[in-house]
Amino acid sequence: MRDHVIRLLTLKGLLLMGLLAPVLAQACEAPEGAHDLVVAIRSAEPFTYAGPDGLPRGFAVDLWHSISTDIDKTTAFVSCDSIDAQEQALRRGDVDVVISPLTITAERMLTYDFSQQYLSSGLTLAVAQTGAIDFEVAIETITDTVFQPTVARAIILFLLLNLITAYLLRALMRSLPDDLDAEGEVGRGRAFMAYMLEAVARTSGLKGVGNGFRTLLGKVFEMIMAVVGTALSAMILGVITSAFVGAIGENPPVSSQALPGLSIAVLRCSTAQEFLRQEVTEAAFRADEGSVTQEGLKARAAWLDCAAHQDDNIRKVDAMPEDGLPGGVVLTPTWKEAVEQLYQGKVEAVLGDWIALSYMARRAPYDGQISVQNSVYRNEPYGWAITRAGGNEDLRRAIDSALIVRMRDTDWRKRIENTLGSGAIAPN
Repeated sequence: MRDHVIRLLTLKGLLLMGLLAPVLAQACEAPEGAHDLVVAIRSAEPFTYAGPDGLPRGFAVDLWHSISTDIDKTTAFVSCDSIDAQEQALRRGDVDVVISPLTITAERMLTYDFSQQYLSSGLTLAVAQTGAIDFEVAIETITDTVFQPTVARAIILFLLLNLITAYLLRALMRSLPDDLDAEGEVGRGRAFMAYMLEAVARTSGLKGVGNGFRTLLGKVFEMIMAVVGTALSAMILGVITSAFVGAIGENPPVSSQALPGLSIAVLRCSTAQEFLRQEVTEAAFRADEGSVTQEGLKARAAWLDCAAHQDDNIRKVDAMPEDGLPGGVVLTPTWKEAVEQLYQGKVEAVLGDWIALSYMARRAPYDGQISVQNSVYRNEPYGWAITRAGGNEDLRRAIDSALIVRMRDTDWRKRIENTLGSGAIAPN
């Protein structure tokens, strides 16, 4: 009897899992209405997101609307919960194109295609901004400014002109007689020049400058040198002030080897998560063989495997269990929720897309509260993912042709920065 009950419960459980499996797998909406193509998006500002009216918005959406007119296809947009959900839909052929940002990788290209690369971003780190001055950043800024070829040439040219002016004035002073107080035209001219010089000295704050010279030209010479010196000092002071003001709230770059020791939020099943998993794995190899640290890092690397979370609720924020080691990981369904974790002080940093993090750091309430590292750990080419189901080779070629036309436009960079913000081209 007991075995019969167990078999019955097991059968019911299997049937229930079979009924729920399509629901669990259906992490993307079903398309509505008549359409030629199903285009998937997810919440990934500023590329793709739902506007206040519920309609798709963002840079990639605007670009798709422009391109869809070229390929003459009607579109049904569907929303997916995560990167993993979009990839599963692509493999099954439930969607034709994914226009939310996806990094072109060799692993992904094994199961679906990519369009022409249309943008380059990179993996970087966002941290909480502080009010302290980072002297290392300030000194680096001063050094970079002074030793830039154009700035160095300007300083050298400025000093050369200064020396030439001094030489010519000295030569002129030596060629003139000392008795400039003589009567006649020379005396009246000197008197007029003296009045003018006195007016300039009083109004410019140079009163007293040149008192060590007996002749008028000597006074003029010293005043010119004083003005030149003041201008040079102001330029140097401006560079130093700008460097130190710019270094307020800046943080020194964090090396990739330091990432395993930080409390970090990452986007679930993203290339950032995989990059962090690789860094944790390498940290485990560097640890003492068989040590508690090594075993803990190995367990953390296993937890960071995207496949380990495919049965989880992908809509929730998932924090790694405490393992006794420094740092930790929080998986989030969107970049915005990752940044919110940092804003609330729940993590020390966010590892993610340079464009997305820079965009959010400029918006309320994160503006002035979050700083994004200027360098990237690696560059990441973005493309649109295209399913292989149904033979979409013609679609891929049509999309590529339309993208290339847009990218060759002289306003392409301006179009990017109008949507993504100034400086939206990722650094190297």
